Amino acid sequence: MQLRHARYLITAFTTPLRLSEPFDEIRDFDQRFRGIVRRHLAVLAWWSLLCIATGPLAILVFHGEAYYFFMMHMVWGFINLAFAVLIFYHAVFRKFQKGNAFERFEAQRHVEKMLLLNIGLDFAYVFTGLLLHEHGLRESVALPELWQGFGWAIVVQGVFLFAQDTWVYRLHAANFVKAAPFLREEMGVE
Repeated sequence: MQLRHARYLITAFTTPLRLSEPFDEIRDFDQRFRGIVRRHLAVLAWWSLLCIATGPLAILVFHGEAYYFFMMHMVWGFINLAFAVLIFYHAVFRKFQKGNAFERFEAQRHVEKMLLLNIGLDFAYVFTGLLLHEHGLRESVALPELWQGFGWAIVVQGVFLFAQDTWVYRLHAANFVKAAPFLREEMGVE
């Protein structure tokens, strides 16, 4: 990753989203939209790096259920980081750089729908993690610490991703609400 991409992880946190400022039609909508996407990806990337950093800790310090928890946590870190990088290149460099005003609004609505799908998947992660942990509590299962550790790691991932996706969905919805008067005017709807 080049230095300008690494710097992005820091600046995405410090740039204000300006959701409470007066609305200047498309330009401000676009700036806030891109800011929300960047903030979302920065939070996901930092979470991923934190998860990845726990892997060596698990190898050196922990045993049993905690070892498997941190190892699965590290694997999820790599998965989340791969998604963050792919979405970054898709959203920032390609998909959301093109189009007229209405295509931009449609792109945001698409992102909102994807976030709702992700929120459903986050619930599935939590449920699956609880099932894995419960499976590890059976007496006849081999390697119960593995099942329990993996289960808790998936629960933690699901809870974090649910909180993040819900927060970002609410930011996008607030940005779209600010654009509603402009859209009504442009479409001739009262």
